[in-house]
Amino acid sequence: METISHQQLVQEWDAMIREHGWANLADNLNCESGLIALGDKQLPYTRNRMTKETLCYTISTRTHYYDYLREEMDIVGLRFTKLFLMPPLWFIGLLLRFAKVDKAFTINNFGLSTNLFPKDSKTSQWEEVVSKVEKSNPNHAILVRSINKGLNPSEYDALIGCGFKPMFARNVLLFPFKPIEQFPKGKRRQILRDERLVEKLDLRWESVDNLNDEQALRIANLYDQLYLGKYSQNNPRFTPLFHTECASRRILHYQMLLDGDQIIGVLGMIVVDGVSTTPILGYDHGHQHANVLYRIITARITRTCSDNNFHRHASSGANKFKKLRGGVTNEEFTMVKTSHLSLWRRLNWGLIRFMAQKIGRPLTHKFET
Repeated sequence: METISHQQLVQEWDAMIREHGWANLADNLNCESGLIALGDKQLPYTRNRMTKETLCYTISTRTHYYDYLREEMDIVGLRFTKLFLMPPLWFIGLLLRFAKVDKAFTINNFGLSTNLFPKDSKTSQWEEVVSKVEKSNPNHAILVRSINKGLNPSEYDALIGCGFKPMFARNVLLFPFKPIEQFPKGKRRQILRDERLVEKLDLRWESVDNLNDEQALRIANLYDQLYLGKYSQNNPRFTPLFHTECASRRILHYQMLLDGDQIIGVLGMIVVDGVSTTPILGYDHGHQHANVLYRIITARITRTCSDNNFHRHASSGANKFKKLRGGVTNEEFTMVKTSHLSLWRRLNWGLIRFMAQKIGRPLTHKFET
């Protein structure tokens, strides 16, 4: 499996959106998007506005910190604790509206759960692009998503220097940058046990460079079963066309898990400058072995990264499961710059950030450990 540069990804991604439009690729990612220069590089951006429509959490701060959080409380089964959390959550909802949080310009935002960053960006380049965005979008908050100190220490420091403030978003898992055979014994044993299930259940893996219509439709369905059905309708709602285009443009590397000729699982991996993330993952929840398919797929991801010497960014979700197999928790932040906004909006943004840092952050750690 080959890695591509951040610039190759940006060029193919932008060409795909220009040709087809978000409405045909993922309807809840439908907002203004384009490219902006960072030195001699190009970064994708999204520019949003306040709307009554519930958009995907990757382009909507309101969805991320309100709608998504409400669903998450039901998923993790907080029960009585939810009664105590609903009043502050309702208050957060008010603050989000008062701050007009979705009136925002987000730099390096692909609209995926995890954004990967270009290599060797300089502080002076970030200062230049932030100044440009601030002048041309005086009424928009400026955001940078997907920053964690494990992979992005220089970007974190550069953005702090540009006047950004960190707002806790979620915990993500990063895997050791070494072969599986060098993992601690207990972690290694879990992964190898998961891998052996493929042979035990008479399944097989198949990698594909291009998807036909039937495969793309099935992959979209498997992703929907997991990310929209089990998790949240506020995740990206990718269409079959999205998968067809990402495969043919080499944006995503697709691997399908087959039971005979039937596709029962899928993973779609992006590898940028040696760092991998897997925004597409799904499996057949009605299959007789549905209870172990997630284990099989994540073991395949770990093996692919191990064999190809990739850094693995495992995003969030199933954090306890991933930690048992070698994942290391890193806090991820949305970096926020609001100093150019009105006092009223700055105050509300400040309260939102305070609640994310002082309430959301410790609660997330509590329920994921």
